[in-house]
Amino acid sequence: MAREVKNLWGFPTEPYGDPVLRIANNGRAGWVQDPGTALGLYQKGPSGYLANLYGGLQTGGASFAAVFVPAHEVKLPSFATAKWSWYQTNLETIGVNIVIWAHDPDDFDKRVEITQLASVNGLEHGAGWNAHEFDSTDAGMFYYGENVSGSGLTAGTQYTWFEFIKDALFSTWTIYRVSIESGWTVSGTIDDAWLADLELDGHVIILKPRDGEVIGRETKSFTKATASDSTDDVTLVTPNASKRIQVLSLNMITTSATAANFECYFSVADAMPAAKVIAVRNLDTDFVNEHFVNFGENGPKGEVGEIVSMRT
Repeated sequence: MAREVKNLWGFPTEPYGDPVLRIANNGRAGWVQDPGTALGLYQKGPSGYLANLYGGLQTGGASFAAVFVPAHEVKLPSFATAKWSWYQTNLETIGVNIVIWAHDPDDFDKRVEITQLASVNGLEHGAGWNAHEFDSTDAGMFYYGENVSGSGLTAGTQYTWFEFIKDALFSTWTIYRVSIESGWTVSGTIDDAWLADLELDGHVIILKPRDGEVIGRETKSFTKATASDSTDDVTLVTPNASKRIQVLSLNMITTSATAANFECYFSVADAMPAAKVIAVRNLDTDFVNEHFVNFGENGPKGEVGEIVSMRT
């Protein structure tokens, strides 16, 4: 008797999963739903969402912003083409580049990231709209990784993608992630870029936030001290260019027995402007030494470029 067998295990039928945003150090990333009309950013991309990537201040190549796309064990030699387009605020020394992450499908201890040099000839990096069409002839590809042996290619040396495809070792490996990145350079500040289109081997990657993911912001937590009991202001946080800050929560703590007003506000002035107050509380260890305010999603917002300061 013949019996129909169905796939009940839910294995992925698409080679690529949903994109996610990732950052390191001074990098920032966010999904943009309403880019405005001034730059014409709404004109490109199938979803209408853009991935805003801000590489930030570069100190030793450790800051970046990226779109990570999971890959469902795509055979490395089968990865032939990629296309992406993005808008840059300024002419930069680097463009928005691709990184291909691969491992031994039988031993995940063995893995590499194969990076396109972001300053390689042919990768656009001008102010305004840019695009790149990646194929096997692309040069400036180099790798670093762990437990790599048996390859004819040397870590850190630049090759074409074709040489990775034909390599005795890497030709047997699979791709577990593809990322499009801004940053990872040695110096300077890499300003905003907006990724609009992404296609991997003919598969259109829909750029949009996942369920429950916040649109258009990166949430940060940090701690700073005031300049003792004085009227000198201390900068808590400075927004990136063309960005604004929303305060979600605030915790003030003192270790002094002398009462003092703790003030947090939008401005760089030593005197707190009345219209810019975020929170004020008198604290000392003999009475109240801590004050926590949870604003939540309705927290106060500064103007574009406005700094958050504090003083005692």
